[in-house]
Amino acid sequence: MTQKIVFLNALITSSKMPMTLKTRPVTLGEVRELVKGREIVSFIGHEATARLMTRLLLVSVPFNRAVYEAKPGDTAVVVRLRRRLEKPEDVQNVSESDLEFILVEYSEY
Repeated sequence: MTQKIVFLNALITSSKMPMTLKTRPVTLGEVRELVKGREIVSFIGHEATARLMTRLLLVSVPFNRAVYEAKPGDTAVVVRLRRRLEKPEDVQNVSESDLEFILVEYSEY
């Protein structure tokens, strides 16, 4: 069974069950390594961000506005901009240095 990696725009917690979250910052290079051989499940709710991640990672990171339900055993990468964009089209000028990546590992409490 292929391990999956979840992509998120923000850190997600669950009120349905107690969980422990382990987080750490990671680089784009580390994210590229993490996605190798894994199923990607995207909950990136901003279309331009999904396109940008697809371009930077060279794998499909689809736009998806569904609600993510965190589960123990999940591994996620939170993708955040370090600054607010003036206009949505400014995402075309976003570089790797404008992004922040946080690795999240969900486990039972």
